Amino acid sequence: MERYEHGGQIYDSDGRTGGWLDFSANINPLGLSEKILQKLTENLRGVVNYPDPNATELKRAISRRYDVSEKNLVVLNGAAEFFYLYLNVIRPARVVIPVPSFSEYERAARAAGCDVKYFFTNAAENFSLDVDKLKVNSSDCVIIGRPNNPTGNLISTEKILKLAEVASVIVDESFIDFLDVESARKFISEKISVVQSLTKIFAIPGLRLGFAVVEENLARRLNLSKDVWNVNFLAQKAGVAALSDENFLRRTRAWLEIEKKFFVERLNNLRGVKVFSPTVNFVLFRHEQAEKILAELRHEKILLRSCANFVGLDGSYLRSAIRSREENIKLFNALEKIF
Repeated sequence: MERYEHGGQIYDSDGRTGGWLDFSANINPLGLSEKILQKLTENLRGVVNYPDPNATELKRAISRRYDVSEKNLVVLNGAAEFFYLYLNVIRPARVVIPVPSFSEYERAARAAGCDVKYFFTNAAENFSLDVDKLKVNSSDCVIIGRPNNPTGNLISTEKILKLAEVASVIVDESFIDFLDVESARKFISEKISVVQSLTKIFAIPGLRLGFAVVEENLARRLNLSKDVWNVNFLAQKAGVAALSDENFLRRTRAWLEIEKKFFVERLNNLRGVKVFSPTVNFVLFRHEQAEKILAELRHEKILLRSCANFVGLDGSYLRSAIRSREENIKLFNALEKIF
């Protein structure tokens, strides 16, 4: 695998999708909500216009939904944009990344010319982060996934506040809406910035949409430094519709509570599999024959995520999204044939 390759590689050499059942990308299997679909349909002809450079309507919707001030917001073309934007503007001397974690943290840091230091967590401790052992200083920036991808770990806000006493902290809460837990957004300061994806929870990765909540002066700097039209017209409209759909979020959380339990039970029944307890809509697991499993599933047009290119993991680790019951049964029927 390439160093920074991601899941969701469903395209062939001609750029066409190949009819895959994709468990390699962690997208809400409930798909587009009717509110988003209706809003997109109503606004298709609006693409003849430039997007609102201030994303006024979208910022208002984010502010309402998450109880944050519009002055603290930066709207984004997907959460990943934030790492490049922040690190290019702030240029910290060193970026510390607890691993394994999302590879775009490192890619963005290296693109900004930052020194990168890994802090390795380990499987024996379920990849939990020991803040007391994480050595950082005031010139460092630490990037933490919450929940972390691919391990699913959910670091406490107390640990984040402790880290922020000695370094700047970027908290990536791209999957937080799948859970009913306290966000780190309420703790933003000069030392704590929080970024969130809207593409995963609302199943719109093809539109790209996210936002960051940061200290007001930093928000001003970042907004002046980004592409003025970074969030396209349809993405802005879809975001406004999505954030008004409380019922969709309730249905998603109810689905996940049931399906996560089913998925883990079936996975634990497979011989030789070590499962790391998930918090959200994906599961990390290990098997000595992981590469064989990947290859044989591909013959069935099913994709899992190899974790061979995650720093801190190797080719024996796999990550799977949790999808609908029908799709999950197809996966486990295929896995049971292999085993």
